[in-house]
Amino acid sequence: MRLLSAQGLAFVASADSSFRVAFGEHDWLGPIRARVAHGGRVATGLEPGARSRGSDDLGEFERLELAIPDAPLAVAASVRAYRERALLVFRLEAREALSGIATGELGDPAVAFPWFVPAAREPGGAPEGVRGFGHQYTQFALPTAAGSDLSDFFLAPLVRDLAVVFPLWLIAPDLRSLLLAPLDAFHEQVIVVPRGRERAADGVRCGWHGDLERVPAGFASELALWAAPGPRRALETHGRALLERHRTVRPTRYDDAAVGKLSYWTDNGAAYWYRSEPGLGVPETLERTVAELRAAGVPFHAFQLDSWFYPHEVPRELNPGSKTDVPPTGMMRWEARPDMLPDGVRALRRRLGDPPLILHSRHFSSQSPYFEREPAWLDADRAHPRTPALLERLVAQAAAWGAIQYEQDWLSESFLGVRGLREEPGRARAWQEGLDRAAGAHGLSLQWCMATPADFFQTVTLRRVNAIRTSGDYRYIIGSQALWSWFLYGNALARSLGLWPFKDVFLSRTDGAGLDGDPLAEVEALLSALSAGPVGIGDRLGRTDVERVRRTCRADGVLVKPDVPLAAVERCFAGHTTFEPVPLIAECYSDHPLGRTSYVVALHAWRKNEPLRFRIEPGELGDSAPQGPVAALDWRSGAIERLAPGAGWSLELAPRGFDFRVLAPLAHGEIAVFGDLRLFATAGDRRVRDLRATARGVALDVLGAPGERVAITGFAARALSSCELDPPQPAKLAHEPSGRFEFSVEIPDRGYVSVELG
Repeated sequence: MRLLSAQGLAFVASADSSFRVAFGEHDWLGPIRARVAHGGRVATGLEPGARSRGSDDLGEFERLELAIPDAPLAVAASVRAYRERALLVFRLEAREALSGIATGELGDPAVAFPWFVPAAREPGGAPEGVRGFGHQYTQFALPTAAGSDLSDFFLAPLVRDLAVVFPLWLIAPDLRSLLLAPLDAFHEQVIVVPRGRERAADGVRCGWHGDLERVPAGFASELALWAAPGPRRALETHGRALLERHRTVRPTRYDDAAVGKLSYWTDNGAAYWYRSEPGLGVPETLERTVAELRAAGVPFHAFQLDSWFYPHEVPRELNPGSKTDVPPTGMMRWEARPDMLPDGVRALRRRLGDPPLILHSRHFSSQSPYFEREPAWLDADRAHPRTPALLERLVAQAAAWGAIQYEQDWLSESFLGVRGLREEPGRARAWQEGLDRAAGAHGLSLQWCMATPADFFQTVTLRRVNAIRTSGDYRYIIGSQALWSWFLYGNALARSLGLWPFKDVFLSRTDGAGLDGDPLAEVEALLSALSAGPVGIGDRLGRTDVERVRRTCRADGVLVKPDVPLAAVERCFAGHTTFEPVPLIAECYSDHPLGRTSYVVALHAWRKNEPLRFRIEPGELGDSAPQGPVAALDWRSGAIERLAPGAGWSLELAPRGFDFRVLAPLAHGEIAVFGDLRLFATAGDRRVRDLRATARGVALDVLGAPGERVAITGFAARALSSCELDPPQPAKLAHEPSGRFEFSVEIPDRGYVSVELG
């Protein structure tokens, strides 16, 4: 019996006293119940109660109250179905103050609703071949996939080896999707999946995590179940709802030099992470590196200092040889290590020419002297301050040192490593909002690093986070291909929330290995540039490929970006691109009055050493799908072809291979402008502005640093007769029989040249 329905999504009563969810097929999730456990008693029943109608920020809804007979805790459950959205909202609420409800394991909720068992679906109840996808509750929100009963997710033993996947999709072969994702209480909710096929009958438990010790009366959490034609569409709908609910205002992708200009990094993966040049100390090494970069014309701005600059409980030595481990112990004091920076941070900054700094911070050690006078939650070797006062002082200290960004790393370790942060609702939110306020008060931005999915979602209440890492450390442990997948799936989550992803540092030379370069540097630079977030290099002294680095930025170091982050397309969620023989395809775009210029990247990220053959159809590119005929540029070969509406292209990629296409709209059906082909984001709005059709052809502004020489490339099906520039300057328009044309301009003092082609 259909109890509630919402735009094709329905909550249905079943004959076995459970409930089901229908979306076309009548049973996508299996039987739905509640589960409340306390004091040796367990209640799993669920009975329908009163109905009512109402409205909230999501729209008009019908609500069904649900009773949990004989529940050992005073909790209430309900479901809402929205009239104009394909949305069900599951709500859990404490009817009185509850205490002693912790189970001792975050992934073992005492209070769960919905609890559903996909392995017990009714025959034919779900689409044949339905599967699961989600982000594991780990640092950087590891993407993971499962089969039909959601019992075989790959669960990495990162941080706490949690069988928590959050958010969670069910995806049909035709890409129709259901998405379970939190609407609030982001650090208090979990979605626990079965740990292995032998535990499939355990089902999926959505509820309050098992380390929650007490909650006040009225505490509630809400979990959304969205239905959509594809997994990305469901995620983007959820993200918009959260951003609108919290009236979130995001920093722009050019907010400061940390996110808007080229930067130099010393984090894990960079040449000088706990290292210096032979015979040199850290200050001398970095000073010489900076001087060489400037002499070579590498226009970096911000300079990042990583965890090596301050003391940990167990310090990692300088130049540790072949060791690659990341020291897990907490911070003692946020002050310069005398053996690394004997004269301190400000003195180093002066030696480097006073660049703006990005300063790394991490979780605290319980042995830190800060906690001799600061109230803190202590948990074995970890600690976390109870009030925002200490973090406010550290942010003020960062500003005094010359920082523009405070990088909060080890977010997952801070939350999962200190039980006090998890014992009561709201503590994690208060910590992050306090840090956000401190950054605002001192004019700094924030970068989130090692964020769990809960940290991603909590940013909707923050204002200063202008970058977030969306994959593991560069070239660390799992290899580049797996990190590409991690990055582009993670970018889809970040993009839905309006966040600017950071791929992490990269080395720019392809003719070296180890600290001297990376044979895959071209892909790393491409992904960095199209992330729409920060771009950071970490090359060793004398080992920077200036031309490759300049593909990400202008001569003045301003990054040239797409409008949105590069993210995996819908089809990638139907098969994990690391573990299955499917291509990793991603899209982003630059918008102009003429239309949308789309950037399409295809990668071989599969772990097997075999080629991949596949076809890309424009209709599967989501927001980047062409709306009419386009000119398509193969960025690597320079070949151009016209693509009719609906026309695609076929590819074969070798292991670790990539393809990059730029799809440009045609003015009058015959003229397209790709932009600056020396860049990855060829038509990014810091290079090409106001590209539009005119009566005879097209017009645009070409932007850059004063004195910079810029070449613009396009396609025209007819011979172009004029190229008019303002301010006037000599311009030679070259037009080949193939239709390819090119002209170059010198940027004047005002920073742009207006061009009209006809």
